[in-house]
Amino acid sequence: MKLNIFSNQIDFTTSEKVVISYLENHLNEIDGLTITDLAKKSLTSNATIIRLSHKLGYDGFKDLKVNIIKNIETNRFTNNQVDFSFPFSPIDDLNTIKNSMTDLYLNGLTLLRNKIKMSDIKKVANLILTSKNTFIFANGDTGITSKSFINKVNKLNVYPILATENGEENNITTRMNEHDLAIFISYDKYASQYNEEIEILKKKHVNFIIITANTDPAVFAQATVGIAIPNEEKSNKVATFYSQFAFHFVLNLIFSVLYQAKMLN
Repeated sequence: MKLNIFSNQIDFTTSEKVVISYLENHLNEIDGLTITDLAKKSLTSNATIIRLSHKLGYDGFKDLKVNIIKNIETNRFTNNQVDFSFPFSPIDDLNTIKNSMTDLYLNGLTLLRNKIKMSDIKKVANLILTSKNTFIFANGDTGITSKSFINKVNKLNVYPILATENGEENNITTRMNEHDLAIFISYDKYASQYNEEIEILKKKHVNFIIITANTDPAVFAQATVGIAIPNEEKSNKVATFYSQFAFHFVLNLIFSVLYQAKMLN
């Protein structure tokens, strides 16, 4: 069984691929498997397994194993026939469309629930609360989704600014400093959309967050916090049903932690 946590966008070494292959072909052994057992059975080493765990964003093999078990459970309860890019066709009847859209959201919710780490959500909320200014970089449908989030948190006396709203993102970036926070939200094109802004922020030691399905370590790993959503939607699609649902889910989690912090303080 192929596991979603082993992203095709990450460049694994030959030894790491051997470990992944062993895990995917011996899922029934996962629960009682130790790092030493895995190293022996896959003819690799503890260091390779630890490196693989870190590359995937986990603290170590124990953390990776927990998430593999969650992934197995997700696959068990997920309808793998859902097409997140084309959930319905023009010739489908209305009930088929309704059922297909329901499956898309139910499956999307299951994937997100098991992928998103609340420890990362809490880090983002804390950064928003402790930063002087928060600027959100998002375009198109994602910009609209971000406005919805901004409207919610404004009611908590938290006032992020949509930096991309009037095409002023470059000017805003040059004026940011280490007391500010940037949040980049893009399904898979943040590296090309915001490369110039990210480079400026890195040089100025400004904290920045990336929320995306593209976990290319060249940029994603350099973020202060990186939140990865499952990459299920293709560039050719009916509409951004899944990606915007995923962004709403993540932003609503951030809002929930902000709300909790504000109410308790």
